[in-house]
Amino acid sequence: VGGIGSWLSFLLGRMGCHLYLFDNDEIDETNMGGQLYQSGQIGMSKVEAALNNVYTFSGNSNIETFSKYTEESESCPIMFSCFDNMKARKLMFENWAAGDDRSIFIDGRMLAESFQIYAVLPGSEDRYRESLFDDSEVEEQPCSAKATSHTAAMISSMMVGIFTNYLSNIKTEMNIREVPFFTSFETHLLTLNLELQ
Repeated sequence: VGGIGSWLSFLLGRMGCHLYLFDNDEIDETNMGGQLYQSGQIGMSKVEAALNNVYTFSGNSNIETFSKYTEESESCPIMFSCFDNMKARKLMFENWAAGDDRSIFIDGRMLAESFQIYAVLPGSEDRYRESLFDDSEVEEQPCSAKATSHTAAMISSMMVGIFTNYLSNIKTEMNIREVPFFTSFETHLLTLNLELQ
């Protein structure tokens, strides 16, 4: 529940979703530039602060919090990955991919002014695996280069939009709404790119 997850949990919570939140970090001053937390929450556990924010704005109390996502963590048919490292992202994805009841896996990746979203449906697991890489291949950047509030709000909103399109297709039993496999956005050019399923 960092840059993407703090906003995403807020939006999904307002939809009434039952949420399972994972994060072992506490809020500090560097998080104020991109994450949906209040200055009075500095020093709090991110999962507890996210739980409080969702409840305050929506009354949704269907939230369970965990300090870390591990190999023992349970899988759900619908999972959102908002990690800031590839190791945890791979772990969550493979946990989801092993489930017989898997439905959709939505992975958000963000920098200060750009983002990428992968929406993985059963049958496109190998295509998604091609997007994974080792954390050692990524140059470490300061927190302010990883997230801004407007980009975090945009990516989480887009992830929820993709999710609601997916739910609408199930409800209507027609694939009339787009659930792109890959979505990317560059703020400085205002360019949105999609790759279909």
